[in-house]
Amino acid sequence: MGSFAAQQYILEHSDLIDGLVLSGSGTLDGLARLARSAQPGENLLNASFMPARTPSDWLSRDPEVADVFMRDPLCFGTLQPASMQSFLAAAPQLANPRRLRSIRRALPIYLFSGSEDPVGQQLESLRILMGRYHRAGLSNISHHFYPSGRHEMLNEVNSNEVRTDLLLWISSVLQW
Repeated sequence: MGSFAAQQYILEHSDLIDGLVLSGSGTLDGLARLARSAQPGENLLNASFMPARTPSDWLSRDPEVADVFMRDPLCFGTLQPASMQSFLAAAPQLANPRRLRSIRRALPIYLFSGSEDPVGQQLESLRILMGRYHRAGLSNISHHFYPSGRHEMLNEVNSNEVRTDLLLWISSVLQW
């Protein structure tokens, strides 16, 4: 959910940061449509990975990542209905062309995701997000999509490659 908070942050404060990295992101309105189509109790994020070993298989191809997530008392399986409603309520702002035009045009943005990430709807909503940013006049947008990767690319089986790519992008933006 952090990437959606970051998307909202830049609507007001893009002048305060040197760059934006969005990992495992997408369009919140796309996620809202997906959530509305769910049956009560259905784990939409894990649906593509059925039969699944755990309810958290959508996170990574590395089984240990799902196990660690499930053992962590600070991680949760699903949002409560009121929390989900509050989270999805930001969708219209994040899709509003006028609000998107308030983002500093030169802001460097880097999106990375696994091609099988259900949050990004298998890259479909990431492409929509990039299109929205382009139409808003943002042109410094980079991306890296990793074949077969899932949601937690920094905890995926190819995490060394992902971290290297991320550090290279950060270095190019900061230009020490």
